[in-house]
Amino acid sequence: MSLIPIQIPSETIHVNADRRLAFQVLTAFNASMGADGPSNRVLEDQGTRKFVEFTTPISLGFGMHKNWITTEWVDLHEPEAIDFNLVPGSGPITGGLKLLSDRFELEDHGSCTQFTYHSKFAIRWSVFGWMLGKIYIQKFMQKHMREHLSEVKIMIEARAERSRVHPQAACTHDLATAA
Repeated sequence: MSLIPIQIPSETIHVNADRRLAFQVLTAFNASMGADGPSNRVLEDQGTRKFVEFTTPISLGFGMHKNWITTEWVDLHEPEAIDFNLVPGSGPITGGLKLLSDRFELEDHGSCTQFTYHSKFAIRWSVFGWMLGKIYIQKFMQKHMREHLSEVKIMIEARAERSRVHPQAACTHDLATAA
């Protein structure tokens, strides 16, 4: 059966940090954010292409949390973009999720960065999978995207405050044009 991809509306945020620093923070692989935070480790390194295992805490609602472990090919296009492509696995989530393709785009905005998150996914079972994805999974993915962008923004800006190479500077563009 063929897959029917679902495009999630892109999310954009303004980050008060240099784009090069934002790229470095986003590609700091083999990192952990503590016992309850996300972590990742490079399983195979091919330079600008890496095979990475990600452990991502996911809120299931009603105070329940689960760690979602995925393996993904990550392609680096420094400093403009990062592409993430899920390698489907087994189990209830990655076994049914046959396509997950994310792209982070970083654009200079004065001395700051405009960060856009694009995502699309597909679930096996063709039309039934598409309906399940549109009704249930898309809203969950959009919420996860917003939360992830917020976390990443905080992390990048905190790093920019300490950077000597790419110090945080006042943005030189109109904030009303940034999302």
